[in-house]
Amino acid sequence: MLLDGDVLKDKNGKSLKYSIKDGAAFSAMTGFGEQYFSPLAIELGASNLEIGMLVSTPQFIAALLQLYTSRVTSYLKSRKKTITLFVLLQALTWLPLMSITLLLFENKILLLILLVTLYFVFGHFIVPVWNSLIGDLVSEGVRGRFFGMRNRINGATAFISLFIAGFLLSLFPKEEIMQGFVLIFSIAFIARLVSWHYLKKSEDPPMKSDKENEFSFIQYLRRLKETNYGRFALYFALMNFSVYIASPFFTVYMLRDLQMPYLEYTIVTASAALTSFLAMTHWGNLADRFGNRRILSFSGMSIVVVPILWLFSKDIIYLIFAQVVSGFVWAGFNLSSMNFVYDNVKPENRTRVFAYHNVLAGVSLFMGSMVGGLLAFTITSSWIFYSSLQVIFLISGLVRGIASLLFLPRLKERRSVEEISSRDFFIRYNGTGPIIGLTYKAVTEIQRSLQHVKRKDRPESRA
Repeated sequence: MLLDGDVLKDKNGKSLKYSIKDGAAFSAMTGFGEQYFSPLAIELGASNLEIGMLVSTPQFIAALLQLYTSRVTSYLKSRKKTITLFVLLQALTWLPLMSITLLLFENKILLLILLVTLYFVFGHFIVPVWNSLIGDLVSEGVRGRFFGMRNRINGATAFISLFIAGFLLSLFPKEEIMQGFVLIFSIAFIARLVSWHYLKKSEDPPMKSDKENEFSFIQYLRRLKETNYGRFALYFALMNFSVYIASPFFTVYMLRDLQMPYLEYTIVTASAALTSFLAMTHWGNLADRFGNRRILSFSGMSIVVVPILWLFSKDIIYLIFAQVVSGFVWAGFNLSSMNFVYDNVKPENRTRVFAYHNVLAGVSLFMGSMVGGLLAFTITSSWIFYSSLQVIFLISGLVRGIASLLFLPRLKERRSVEEISSRDFFIRYNGTGPIIGLTYKAVTEIQRSLQHVKRKDRPESRA
């Protein structure tokens, strides 16, 4: 079952239902639109360094501007007003993004980066406010189950949207592919308007404030080594750095180096979204039972192997398996990361802390992407691999391992939870069984989706 009726019987059940619908619409927008920013850039002839800039620069600027989130929210005197205003602005950015595909001048990459920056600025500006609002709406005792359920629905929607978008693109010949991007971006625009509609219907409980204990970003940074949350924030930032050394280049590797048609690219990419959807209830239940620190430790160490799996084969079935593993462990990491902040930060400080947390993560993301871009520019030998980009995947995996070994043993669980050893947790709940089962489910679902789809001839090039 996708919906957990007991969770939705919470005192704020109506708003939680609207949140689920908003999340599904948001996921549809990312599936039809955001996930195809890099493929569009590749079609426009972007270099590896430009791809790195496209992925990192918008999110870096968006993260920095979150420093002003609390100030704007205080000025508007409502978290709901802040959220709905910037969601509408983000929806409107799809109109010029659609237009860029039809412009006649040659170098469109800089304009694309500018528009994508506006898209992320408007979208990320509300993240601390939304996290604060939803934290007040969801009771602590059902937090893991609610976010597990919400993320499960989001994952299902993202998978379906991503798959349909890729299928629609595959219907267009190469010389008309820009029309395909206009089509899927139009659907993304409508989806964000639907999200905006449901956000407007949500409740807006009074903000809790603690003006006497307000603190600046510099004070926040100075306290990081002193608290359990601070050690987590440093770990999260270092993980962002290591992940984004490689993250911008998986799409380049598939579309440019492996010359994948859009349908195959979508199948591989969507496998992670599908697995994440299937795994969310599993992780949500375990988080409520054993605590977020346990989930974070397991998934954080498992994320180390994700880019390394891409070193051994370029076969599409193997890459689907690699994405299934990725979707499974990232589902646990994302769920436990957000809940770990809720567990360790007072409600009145959440808007400010989430903003500072995202700024730190955004700076790390930018630095990781820039390092990855420079590596992609300077590493020309593929060494023992098929592509030089796989060397970057290996480096990313090693840095992830260092981050996890340094910080995970130092994190503590705040809540009273059921005790279990790491060995028993792995064997009983997260051994190869769940991954094998999810691999089977993912491949089965993909095969069902393809039953009535005619396989198109492989194009000569997607570069």
